Amino acid sequence: YLKSNKILEDTYKNKFDKNKFNNQILKRLNSFSNVQEKFLNSEKTYDDNVDPIFLIGFPRSGTTLLDTILRTHKSIEVIEESSLIDHVMNKLNYYIKDDILNLNFIDQDTIKELRDLYFKERKDLIGYKENIIYVDKKPLNIIYVAEINKIFPKAKFILALRNPYDAVLSCFMQPFIPNDAMSNFYNLKNSSDFYDLVMRLWEIYEENLNLNMNIIKYEDVVNNFDNCIKKLLNFLEVDWNDDLRNFYLTASKRGIINTPSYNQVNKPLYKGSIDRWKNYLNKFDDYNL
Repeated sequence: YLKSNKILEDTYKNKFDKNKFNNQILKRLNSFSNVQEKFLNSEKTYDDNVDPIFLIGFPRSGTTLLDTILRTHKSIEVIEESSLIDHVMNKLNYYIKDDILNLNFIDQDTIKELRDLYFKERKDLIGYKENIIYVDKKPLNIIYVAEINKIFPKAKFILALRNPYDAVLSCFMQPFIPNDAMSNFYNLKNSSDFYDLVMRLWEIYEENLNLNMNIIKYEDVVNNFDNCIKKLLNFLEVDWNDDLRNFYLTASKRGIINTPSYNQVNKPLYKGSIDRWKNYLNKFDDYNL
């Protein structure tokens, strides 16, 4: 894996830079270190749109598995790995001058404009159906939770968690499509540091934001599927359906899945990915996750 990752790193070293992405996180961490009270968001109703549901988490933490399970439900549609929030963030930065603390000072007209942009682009991308719950799934939108919560104050967040050692190992072993963020995964040290960076920011968000969230662990999905998924569906306010147990049939019918997890989600649940890191215990000696 080190050899193959080194080839990728050398191939793309002049095109992608992990520091570009990581600096966004560091800037947020530094900003929130100055916050003395909970970050404010408005309970105002801006329009008739239902605020989105966001499926977030560290890569390789079970988000594609949850995506496939949820889309098996006839009342749920999952938007996979879109750039919807990226476009909203680009527009937002014009107003806040790339300073997250300025979120408390943006006016209602600006928030309405940003909401309109998101919902218009979402409709252009997938259309719109009555009585359908839309889940926006992109794991690393986790770093934009402060902005998302400000623009969509009634949003729901599904946080996918997995044993940090297994998540980091899986990221290191996975040949992602290269970009700035994925450039963190060429070795275990950078992968571990990136995990720490992302999850430290999440802990600050939990402390400073009023989030409506459901935390779901990959290991619980595998070991206690029915209870775990029923709890998630209750959070989403939809009823249980026995078809959910056959989620892997949904994956087979979908054809191409635009994430590295296709081979895992098109088959029944298995426990082989749990505690896989223990086979490489000595490789983690220098890292405390």
